Amino acid sequence: MRVELKEYGWKDEIQRFIEEAEKVSIQPSGWDREKKAGLLEGIVRYYAKHQQEDGGIVDPFSGAERYYSTPSYAAAAAALVAEGREDLLSSAAAALTHSIELVVGRAVPDHHPDFYPVMIMAAYRLLKDRVAGAQAESWRAMLARIDPEEDYIFTMSRMKNINRMINWNAIMLSGEYLRFAEGISEDGAWLERYLQESHLLRLTLLGLYQDGPLDLPNSPFAYDIVTRMHLSLMIQAGYNGPSAAELREKLRRGALSSLLMLSPLGEIPPRGRSAQHQWNEAAAACVFTLAAGEAWRSGERVLAGAFRRAAGLCFEAIHAWQTEEGCLQIVRNHYPPSARHGFEVYTNHTCYNLWTAAALAFALQDAEVEEIPETPIPAEAGSRVLEVDGWFQTVISSVPGSQVAVQTSLNDPYNIPGIVRVQEHGLPRAIGPSASGHSDQGFTEYAEGEVLPLSYSPMWQTSDGVWHSLSEGVPSGKEFDRDAGIDPAAGGVSVQLEEAAVQEGHTSWMLRWRGPFPGVKEIVTRYSHQRGSIEAVYSIIPQEEEGLLAAGALFPVLVSDGSERSETVRTGEQGLCTVIRGAAAAIAPLTEGAALELPEPAREAASRSGLLREARLVKPGALEIGWRLTLSPQA
Repeated sequence: MRVELKEYGWKDEIQRFIEEAEKVSIQPSGWDREKKAGLLEGIVRYYAKHQQEDGGIVDPFSGAERYYSTPSYAAAAAALVAEGREDLLSSAAAALTHSIELVVGRAVPDHHPDFYPVMIMAAYRLLKDRVAGAQAESWRAMLARIDPEEDYIFTMSRMKNINRMINWNAIMLSGEYLRFAEGISEDGAWLERYLQESHLLRLTLLGLYQDGPLDLPNSPFAYDIVTRMHLSLMIQAGYNGPSAAELREKLRRGALSSLLMLSPLGEIPPRGRSAQHQWNEAAAACVFTLAAGEAWRSGERVLAGAFRRAAGLCFEAIHAWQTEEGCLQIVRNHYPPSARHGFEVYTNHTCYNLWTAAALAFALQDAEVEEIPETPIPAEAGSRVLEVDGWFQTVISSVPGSQVAVQTSLNDPYNIPGIVRVQEHGLPRAIGPSASGHSDQGFTEYAEGEVLPLSYSPMWQTSDGVWHSLSEGVPSGKEFDRDAGIDPAAGGVSVQLEEAAVQEGHTSWMLRWRGPFPGVKEIVTRYSHQRGSIEAVYSIIPQEEEGLLAAGALFPVLVSDGSERSETVRTGEQGLCTVIRGAAAAIAPLTEGAALELPEPAREAASRSGLLREARLVKPGALEIGWRLTLSPQA
């Protein structure tokens, strides 16, 4: 069947995927409604123990109520009440009452009221007919007192700058539309300005949301998916205003793009702040669930099944980090939450556990989805090389069961260039590894390790004996601002994708990097990818005929995931193999005479995956060098 998509850059990829998916058989993910509710219940019951007499949820690490923990709890607990966990009714109702009081009284913890309305309204809709009439009327009366332009922060009345109407504003709009849909507020037209002058403009042709200042978006994938989740909830709730047709089309494209980019382990791409937080995949699960229902009702059976399976794989990706107590490791490493390794300065363990739970609760809303037979996701059927549009600066290669992500942001010290993630079905997420280092840590905190630019990337030695790497990037010409993005061309740089080719189970592509590199005019990187292995050949083109002393390759080697340390050993004359949690990552040279080195003393680089160290492949007198990475279960 052919899917109609106007001006969608990946429409041929979607059509090819549909044809390929029909030929692939899979084992069901096993994530039915009861299992999903069970994951959610573990989180909610853990935090029920931290509910105070006033209904608020207190963070056990800080001893205070933080951010939007309580309304997130209310929405998640209310969803479980609707699933038959009636013993949670009084707890959910108390959390809802407290949350509404905080907004109306302008007493929201940590000044984050914009995140409250969508979760308040989700809980209200589920609980209003399950409590005494006087309680429901009290909620409604308090909700009617909210003045959105004054009671929230990211509004034009408060900020007077449309450039700053970022994800906060869109998240708030979704809740305010629900308040309007319930007949509690009388005017829904005021939100059109925000949709038309900010949010629709931020959605790329691929349907991805570029967060950050409107004129300088920093485009984290985390805030792309979570903002689209909230805009999708508006559509689901019946929004049909002047912006509805365009919004619906762009959200459909975005859901398809996220489906194409999802890793075989059920994870979205890693670029930007808040990456590898569990709520990323919870938001994706909600987006996929809503898209599955829409596709099924439109007769797009293969896409509906793929969306349903994608949601299940996102649930599985989160479940892998659920502790015996029921709460989650909120960032994907094994450090204790108190260490805050890979947390952002604003990450709160309790709030982000419960925001994850709330997003998963939204993913339970459409019961019809449970009847959809699963079909493969794109990472399980067919091969593809994808270049993400806008300022996301990411190239993704997928073959069945394997995915590679390359960042092409040459001038961004937070999102460094090179291969930043490799994931294989059936292997530990971190072995690839799943996250790179940084030149500047931005908002991100680390318990240990240096802030170093470390990814799979070319190296070269200039005539003065100094080694340089592509991972270091080039200056943009401006001081780094962690709140804003960087024009991809700033500093005189460019990256061009060329010669992308796909075969059954195999991809190849080339990137041409240009910029003011020390002693170098241009760098060409050629990649070949199949299940279990990646090969790369780097060509360094000097500014002068004899201006370089050596070519090299830089590798990030996983040292620790927060609880286990890897073992790295020599294999044969030149190979290097790292083993952790039953998996092995082996590096071998493809260039004759190249030497693989582990510089000593080892410098350990901080990464969300844990700790990395540098390995190098070096060939004196060369301008080209190649290598192979093999990922496999431990022999």
